[in-house]
Amino acid sequence: MKIATPQGQEIAWMPHAGQQTLALSRPEYEILYGGARGGGKTDAGIAWLTRWLDNPKFRGLVIRRNSDDLSDWIDRATMLYYHLGGKPAGNPAIFKFPSGARIKTGHLKDDNAYTKYQGHEYHKMVIEELTQIPSEESYLKLISACRSTVPELKPQVFSTTNPGGVGHNWVKERFGISGAPTEAIRSVDEATERSRVFIPGRIEDNPTLFDNDPGYVAFLEGLPTDLRRAWRDGDWDIFAGQYFSEWRPEKHIVTPYEVPNSYRKFRCIDHGRAAPTACYWGAIDYDGRIIWYREYYLAGIDADLNAQKIRELSLDEEYWFTVLDSSCFSKTGTGETIAEIYMRNGVMAAPSPKNRLAGWALFHEYLRDQEDGKPKMKFFKNCTNAIESIPSLIHDEKKPEDLDTTGEDHAADAISYALQYMHEGKSKKPLTPHEAQFEAWKKKNSVSPANLNRFYSGKKPQ
Repeated sequence: MKIATPQGQEIAWMPHAGQQTLALSRPEYEILYGGARGGGKTDAGIAWLTRWLDNPKFRGLVIRRNSDDLSDWIDRATMLYYHLGGKPAGNPAIFKFPSGARIKTGHLKDDNAYTKYQGHEYHKMVIEELTQIPSEESYLKLISACRSTVPELKPQVFSTTNPGGVGHNWVKERFGISGAPTEAIRSVDEATERSRVFIPGRIEDNPTLFDNDPGYVAFLEGLPTDLRRAWRDGDWDIFAGQYFSEWRPEKHIVTPYEVPNSYRKFRCIDHGRAAPTACYWGAIDYDGRIIWYREYYLAGIDADLNAQKIRELSLDEEYWFTVLDSSCFSKTGTGETIAEIYMRNGVMAAPSPKNRLAGWALFHEYLRDQEDGKPKMKFFKNCTNAIESIPSLIHDEKKPEDLDTTGEDHAADAISYALQYMHEGKSKKPLTPHEAQFEAWKKKNSVSPANLNRFYSGKKPQ
């Protein structure tokens, strides 16, 4: 794609060979161009919108996170669109072109950001910083406006992003991304049969920056390991802003095995109705290490049905404790509390502690490697929602010591309740046969030095 001035006197913009050119040529309905910093993603999105500017019916839409980010995008777009006769007007700006084509801009800080465009028709839509959208549902509401009643204008969505952000997890899953891929990843939605593709971009794909600003390249190279993997390599398994940066799949995820009956077992529940209810079954070993071995995670279910299902999954196990979100014990009217509904349906629970930051401090501690190089808690592979959501959580921008609650924090909340409630517990090791014999002997005989000597020598007590 070459963008020339209307008079054809000069080339106003030309994509770099490689990933940038590839991203601009893809035919899929959804295109995600992302990964490392400095890959030329924003310029690619600005240029991508110019393909049909000679069609008076063309309508494009650009979405950024907030007004400041949008203002930066408009400044950069104005420099290119000027050569094509495009002029911004209004707030947020609309670029109007001589043919009658229009490119509208907007941001996500409006209360109705994800629904305000429903009923509109945009043939091309650019979404910058896709992982700033908190949920896949919000994204689907937004792109529902990307459609076409004009045969020659094929609808497409072009998104850009770096790893990280509150929507990291759903974006990673939707586009099938893991690690730091170097090749395009294409998939087809089984329900809609629409195609999507992820194009990984790195700073090497942007020679303008790579060659002209070696200081920035050196800056990326010199970052701490985790940050370098995210910003320099575009690694989706770890990212800047990650709240639980201790998370390592190879250390924290294990194949299920039979949990010894001698381990103390417990449950923790974060109740939700519209949001998921998350319940986790944990067991603690003789060294105070936890294994999370069972998960219940479901949205849109009433409290009594949640409790019944949790009771069924509990398989008549005995529990050291069950802890439930303390807000479930508050009365909101004349009826039962959520906690009372759970108890009526066979799930007896204690209220969770209320010190949120103390819970996160323990969470970090239990994820962190101990002196033997192993963490204090692990997850069975069947705890899929915990495994997906916990590493995707990010810091709250306004309160960095806390995590961003717009992320999917239900599993993390439930587990933090248990860590606070339990604090430093551990299971007692089973008695050896000799120890069991001695305990039985002590119940029947006085424990005196003489008798102890007789016991250890195999003689009858006096």
